[in-house]
Amino acid sequence: MHYMDIQMVSEQLRSGEVSPVELCEYLLERIGDMDEHLHSYVEVDAVGARAAARIAEEEIAGGVWRGPLHGVPIAIKDLYSLGDAPTAFGSAHLTEHRLNSEAEAVRRLRHAGAVIIGRLRMSEAALTDHGPGLPVPVNPWDPEAWSGTSSSGCASATAAGLCFGSLGSDTGGSVRGPATATGLSGLKPTRGVVPSDGAIPLSRTLDTVGPFARSARDCRILFDALVAASDASRHHAVVPSLPSSLRIGVDRTILDDVAPEIRDMIESTAATFAELGAEIVTVTVPDGGPLASRWVSFVGFEAVEDIAELYPDEKRDSYGPEIAYVLAQGRATSREEYEQIRAEAQVFTQELDAVLGEVDALLLPTIGTPAPTNAEIAQLRSDYKTWNHQVMRLTCPYNFSGHPAMTFPTGHTARGLPLGAQLVGAHHSERLLLTLAEHYQRITDHHLKRPAQYA
Repeated sequence: MHYMDIQMVSEQLRSGEVSPVELCEYLLERIGDMDEHLHSYVEVDAVGARAAARIAEEEIAGGVWRGPLHGVPIAIKDLYSLGDAPTAFGSAHLTEHRLNSEAEAVRRLRHAGAVIIGRLRMSEAALTDHGPGLPVPVNPWDPEAWSGTSSSGCASATAAGLCFGSLGSDTGGSVRGPATATGLSGLKPTRGVVPSDGAIPLSRTLDTVGPFARSARDCRILFDALVAASDASRHHAVVPSLPSSLRIGVDRTILDDVAPEIRDMIESTAATFAELGAEIVTVTVPDGGPLASRWVSFVGFEAVEDIAELYPDEKRDSYGPEIAYVLAQGRATSREEYEQIRAEAQVFTQELDAVLGEVDALLLPTIGTPAPTNAEIAQLRSDYKTWNHQVMRLTCPYNFSGHPAMTFPTGHTARGLPLGAQLVGAHHSERLLLTLAEHYQRITDHHLKRPAQYA
């Protein structure tokens, strides 16, 4: 039951074959049995989840149907306020920190009938290091494999069947990286489409609210709830048709600069889209490397203004060196330099828009190294230039430009670990990207594979 897709479990809930209370209890027991090994949850809200499940059960029995999330357990990254619970932002000294009101994205999920089952771990301040002394979420495919940052708890819990989907965030790749690492589908919507009210910001400009799920169809269900779509309760079993003349762009100069296994994976994925009727077009994507190299300065500048008070000098022993470094870089960044980065991002956006004027979507890697281990990630991060080149340049430029990106599983390595790619589209083309990924998943089975230890 824990690996059923949202549409299927929703149909069972609506028909009465399974009750929301039974489903909630089943998942709470599974979390209790397994999360001691995965460390994906900061806190499981058993009391709140049971209460929400009882309400959902009463509503469904009474003929009230809120849509495909009604009675379905969903978990939330610990930077969104749940109203009456702390929001710790991945920091040990913020375990009792509270925001004034519930996050708008969480409110919309609740309105759609979702049962919020708990808060998920994240790296400190939504960067890449986890807070000192705090557990690090484990990749359920392999404890030695990278689980991504900063939405690592979202990825771990969703991939291991400890929730049916989760709410993450993406400031430089933190939906796309973890989803790729754990064999999930993840959506970074157009910047601002999903409100971030009630979330602690790392970067008010780049932060983007996005869902994790085990299929593109489940991502669509979550996205519809997050944007409060008027047709969010409609049946999602029918995949929308593809455009009659579909063009997908591939930049092979980018592929020349990633690992051979990643290059082969992108070419194979492109061939699958060609089977679906797409024309694969060679394009040149504007170079996002300069923006990647200045991401820390930009994010740090905004973090100094918005969250520095959460990390005062007198608490320096309580939080990690990365947040101290980013804040220091932000203080060293002048207003003029910040505005210059914004201007460079605007140029990048215009150039990218021109490319997307010729194709419906771009097919790109999300990381240059296939299924890296934690040790390999530590080596990459030891040199910011290498880290920016192998990881950040493939994801964070689309945070600067605000374009939507859909990540989905595309295969597995020789060791059996997930591979994934991203589709980047024009602003507000989320539903096209979801449709592309759904059709890909109709004729492939990569998204149906599960980590054996948690089957």
